[in-house]
Amino acid sequence: MRCQKDKTQVYTGFPSCGKLQNGALALTLVEMVIAMAIMAIILAVLLPQFRVIQNSWDSKQGSAETLQNGRVLIDHLNRNLSKAVRITAVSGSAETNGYIEFEDNDSNNLRYDIAANNYVEFGPVGDLSELAGPVSQLQFTCYNASDLDTPITDVNSIRFVKVETTLTNSVAMGQDKTFIGWAYLRANNYNPLELNKETPFEFAAVTGKTPALSKIDDTHYLCAYAGDGDDGWAVVLTITAPLFDAISMETPFEFDASNGEMPALSKIDNTHYLCAYAGYGDDGWATVLTVDTGTWAITNETPFEFDTKKGFNPALSQMSSTNYLCTYQAFQDLGWAVILKVDTGSWTISKEDAYKYEENYATISALAQLDQTHYLCAHMGPWSDGWAIVLASTPSLDTISKQGEGLEFDPETGLAPTLVEIDDSHYLCAYQGPGDDGWAVVLQTFSLRP
Repeated sequence: MRCQKDKTQVYTGFPSCGKLQNGALALTLVEMVIAMAIMAIILAVLLPQFRVIQNSWDSKQGSAETLQNGRVLIDHLNRNLSKAVRITAVSGSAETNGYIEFEDNDSNNLRYDIAANNYVEFGPVGDLSELAGPVSQLQFTCYNASDLDTPITDVNSIRFVKVETTLTNSVAMGQDKTFIGWAYLRANNYNPLELNKETPFEFAAVTGKTPALSKIDDTHYLCAYAGDGDDGWAVVLTITAPLFDAISMETPFEFDASNGEMPALSKIDNTHYLCAYAGYGDDGWATVLTVDTGTWAITNETPFEFDTKKGFNPALSQMSSTNYLCTYQAFQDLGWAVILKVDTGSWTISKEDAYKYEENYATISALAQLDQTHYLCAHMGPWSDGWAIVLASTPSLDTISKQGEGLEFDPETGLAPTLVEIDDSHYLCAYQGPGDDGWAVVLQTFSLRP
């Protein structure tokens, strides 16, 4: 259809019916502007969400990587530490940039620590390789087997290791993760199902009968024995550290040139040791041995005769810093006990009145302290049977008596018993039993109340 021109209308180049068309054109521009505004608003809303989604994805990826590294690291630490045969060095429990060194089953000395680039590294000492990281913390806290509250650094006592490490997240907004692991060590112990031995060492080339030992420190031990001619000898044995795989000896010392059989030792302090033995005439004798911890030379004080008739197979137990209970096989092979007193100023020995605890027969005895005034004594009885009794002293530690009638722990044979404490009321007794076989029994003590 053609439109007629309006003669009164100025020509604008548009048909006279252009109002409708112009209106339609103007409406389209508005819609476009509104649509673009809406799109701009939507984009303004969505773009930050895209950024959040991207950051969340990066964060989750970083967290997953950190979590995987942490799992690998803790598993690696647990697997290797639990198979260690000994710990050789470890950092303090407060050290966050820590390290630990240990020996594995193949005698390799291995180490964990943090490298300069904050990665945990592992391998033979002096040849470490990156394991996992980066970390901001590698902390080792060590404990012994019976106390998980008090941290220790004594490598000979460590049985549990707590490892705490914090791995840093590589993403700017990512969170670091801390991992904690525990490892029970067979450290400083060989396989508990097997035994191992080092090369034996001959400390007495002629005779070394009935030796007794007392610990001086972690690598030195005092050994008393009956040497050539059954004289009394003593020597300091030295154990190499930290592997404890070899023994050497210092110069032996003859503490009794007449006789020194069946010695027993009890530590007085770090340099003095009470030694009871069967001396001249097989009588009961005692002396104080002094060890010079600088030269490891041994000397002794004047011996003291505590029984003028017989003093075989003595056993010693410390009662106080000056008093020591001594049981022994006396005249007619009866069981006697005596309290030996050591003057720590002059190192001379005296005694209280002796007490006959067995009227019939008692040979080799063993002692274990129950409390401040009671002592468990095991010995072979009248018919070679095994007996255990409790000996009691007065609070002043000057008189001995027998408690009850005793216990026959083996009615056939109970020769050469030894005792060791299990807990406050149980004691392990090993002895030469029936058929001269080796036997062991647990002895229990308890109080009788009305």
